[in-house]
Amino acid sequence: MSGKWIFLFLILIGGGIGIWLLLSSPVPEGTSALSRAGGISLFGYDSQGEVAWAVHAETGEMEEGKESKLSDVSLLFLSGGEDDVEAACDTLHFSGDEATLSGNVTLTEKGGMRLVTDSANWDTTTREISASDVTITVQSGSITAPEFRYQTDDRHAVMSGGVQATVDSASLLTVTGNEAEAHADLISIDGNVRVHVRDEEYTADRLGYSSKDDVTTLSGGVVGTFAHGAITADELVIRKNEISASGGVHISLTNGFLGGADGT
Repeated sequence: MSGKWIFLFLILIGGGIGIWLLLSSPVPEGTSALSRAGGISLFGYDSQGEVAWAVHAETGEMEEGKESKLSDVSLLFLSGGEDDVEAACDTLHFSGDEATLSGNVTLTEKGGMRLVTDSANWDTTTREISASDVTITVQSGSITAPEFRYQTDDRHAVMSGGVQATVDSASLLTVTGNEAEAHADLISIDGNVRVHVRDEEYTADRLGYSSKDDVTTLSGGVVGTFAHGAITADELVIRKNEISASGGVHISLTNGFLGGADGT
């Protein structure tokens, strides 16, 4: 039953039975099968027969064998035991197992990320929502990317095409990288990572941030420069009151650091 549209019409206008019969009965030649209804609910089920998602719309237009349209739409994605994910949009067009959300599209995790965009695609079979040129906000930060994909069943977001991010931890970090992932309270940014924090700049292969612990970890060929020197290491951890490094650490200090001369 996965990926199938299950319809339940809660008709707020007269003629509900007539509309249902119109959708399921042959249409006389020369007439249109277009039907309009108010107060519409649609449900999708997973392979265990549990409700996987629900769609509610104020009004809708449906025509047999063609793309249908719902207006003033709210969506709910459920995954056993996890907090529900909510979405909303002005209109939802659907045909078969695919749908397009348009106009004031929002996607919100309870206590997690929030996406706001103009348009998004939803594949009910793969349970994936995708969008282009998005900015998502997460706990203590935001990420902007050309491409966005989100799995509604495991609450996993992937951004690609070159990302820009801000992390408002102990100090404000601005970050760029190739791609990013967000899941629960963890954010990771991979590939050509560059970080600016205070008057310091770091490059690394990967950045990981935990909003729960407010800890940022840089790993893989870390190189950093600051006012009076530079550092290289395998890993560098930025916490609220300290920065620590490990693995092949090398620090170079310039004149002016504690009044000392150049050295290592």
